[in-house]
Amino acid sequence: MTECTPSAATRGGRLIGGWEDREVAVFRGIPFAAPPVGELRWRPPERPEPWEGERRADEFGPAPLQPQPAADSVMYRSNFADRRPLVMSEDCLYLNVWTPEPSPATAGLPVMVWVHGGGNRYGHGSQDIHNGRSMAARGVVMVTLNYRLGALGFLAHPGLGEASGNYGLLDIVAALTWVRENIGAFGGDPNRVTLAGNSAGAAHVCHLMASAVARPLFRAAIGQSASGVGRAEGPLPGQEEARKQGVAYAEGFGGRDAAGLRRISGVELIVRGHFGPVVDGRVLTEPTDDVFDSGRQHPVPLLTGSNLDEGTVYAPAPDAAEVGDSRFVRPVRHWARLHHVTTGAPTWMYRFTRKPPMPPGLPDAGVYHTAELPYVLDTMDRRPDWPWRDADRRLATTMADAWARFVAAGDPNGGALPRWDTFKGVGDEPAMIF
Repeated sequence: MTECTPSAATRGGRLIGGWEDREVAVFRGIPFAAPPVGELRWRPPERPEPWEGERRADEFGPAPLQPQPAADSVMYRSNFADRRPLVMSEDCLYLNVWTPEPSPATAGLPVMVWVHGGGNRYGHGSQDIHNGRSMAARGVVMVTLNYRLGALGFLAHPGLGEASGNYGLLDIVAALTWVRENIGAFGGDPNRVTLAGNSAGAAHVCHLMASAVARPLFRAAIGQSASGVGRAEGPLPGQEEARKQGVAYAEGFGGRDAAGLRRISGVELIVRGHFGPVVDGRVLTEPTDDVFDSGRQHPVPLLTGSNLDEGTVYAPAPDAAEVGDSRFVRPVRHWARLHHVTTGAPTWMYRFTRKPPMPPGLPDAGVYHTAELPYVLDTMDRRPDWPWRDADRRLATTMADAWARFVAAGDPNGGALPRWDTFKGVGDEPAMIF
């Protein structure tokens, strides 16, 4: 590794990064949009202001505002716990880049843009479990990002304009646009971008496959443990229904109009209600299910799958099995089947069955929702208090290698990796068991 401090010349200005574990360059807290505060609250993201001289990119930006504690489940919180305090702000539109080659002279590396989960209510792109060092060590430029959550990201209201309700999705599109324009400065190829996500992040990947706005910005997709089609809750609400919900939400603050809502503290806003994407007529012009049913989605290679015990963090036994199947397993299978059948695009599915070793004091939740993350991203070193075994580390190597191969080639097969067959059609739907 060179001892030179890594730098990158972006359209906004020069960034000065650092080294992680002396082998991967990392640039933290890069603004990809203007702060969505004041009059920019509940508006589509705008380009950030450029800066003069050099900007240090050695600290993560603030996480989006979100309720605390970060989830109802003790085990779920532990999986996403970080070794540093959580700093939150409405000014949250920052991304992070890990790269083995921070130089435009070597541009051409595949890129993974990772969208975190958390039910559109929790999470951020700087969580330790999403750390990009291991992917970068495999030759992938890894990008993680924040997007607005809760009411700040997904509130629809008659006074909020034509993009009402999908600000969080627009933030992801803005991050993808930034990647398109700037990733070459970090050694990445803007034409080799894979959009990937877990849980709510996976659903966003699915929705953006159905959106013309995002179509030019990625060439492959990964969705883990959620889907935007075949949802147990039914199709996304339309603008009229979502705006009625938004008016009801505003009544909790005295029935204020949009201007009045913009004067309320963001901290007050995010603790109420539960929000997600809507068919707004701009980002999503029609229900995602309808787009996939007719094969009009982005026909990119798709890798998707689910875990053995998805429902354990949401419901007690015996209801956990049905909750997991209805909310996660069946929708993911439907996504894979529908995508392959209607477009012919190569599609791979997995089933994660490895039960992680739990640290003392945490309940046994089996192969719970999000359990695959430290394996897929090879981030077990970010959980040093967990009693990982050699078998866990070997599986993490295999899975992370397969994911990196998919990002690089649009196919998870190659080298010494186990053979992973694609869907062949209805009735011939193999899944790789991990």
